[in-house]
Amino acid sequence: MRTPTLRKLALAGLLSIGFTAQSHAQGGFWGGDDVTPSLVVAATQIEIDVPMPVSAGNLELMLAQAGNGGALSDLKQQAIRTYTQHLHSELATELHEYLDDEKVPLVQADGALTLQNNLNLKVIKHLAGIKPKADYDLEQGNVTLNGEFRYVLSNRSGTALREQRINIDELRISEKYLARVYHDGRTGDDNTEEAIKKALSELVEQLVESMEENLEADRLRELAAL
Repeated sequence: MRTPTLRKLALAGLLSIGFTAQSHAQGGFWGGDDVTPSLVVAATQIEIDVPMPVSAGNLELMLAQAGNGGALSDLKQQAIRTYTQHLHSELATELHEYLDDEKVPLVQADGALTLQNNLNLKVIKHLAGIKPKADYDLEQGNVTLNGEFRYVLSNRSGTALREQRINIDELRISEKYLARVYHDGRTGDDNTEEAIKKALSELVEQLVESMEENLEADRLRELAAL
């Protein structure tokens, strides 16, 4: 008589363990208030305008390229691709690091919540002055950013639960640049690209910081419950 009873108890125990594991895997069906909802991070939609990647002091090169079948336009498009890629990389890294710290489960599709970002940006190059030297001219100035960033957190049905717009002008991001243009046509030094990338990286840090409050695990659980 004891053997069937023990078998039943053992089977019940196994079923209980299996069901408990399954309910945890399904997002804590029994009292899942402490389970962080899954999140889809959509690729950021980026529109960016950048200055021509030619220093103001090098007018001869600029004129030569302008007469060479749209070379200037090609240079600008290449610059746009470079900075767009930099922004995508920086945003992905910063967001994923923060969400990983918060232990937010990221999924490719069908998440409980979706984060969408839109960045409309203009990089402006301000020439402060050109100082003539013995064999070169030294161009100095700074690059600034203006535009708008918008993000939306929505649920599976597409209802926006949180939305924020950030005026990038108000962040007052600025980086200095220097360009040395030799009189004899030698290749000079120009750190404009590095200055722009540094400004973009600073922008990303501030944008992600502005989103952190709404991306905390506790806040995401609150939003998913709405």
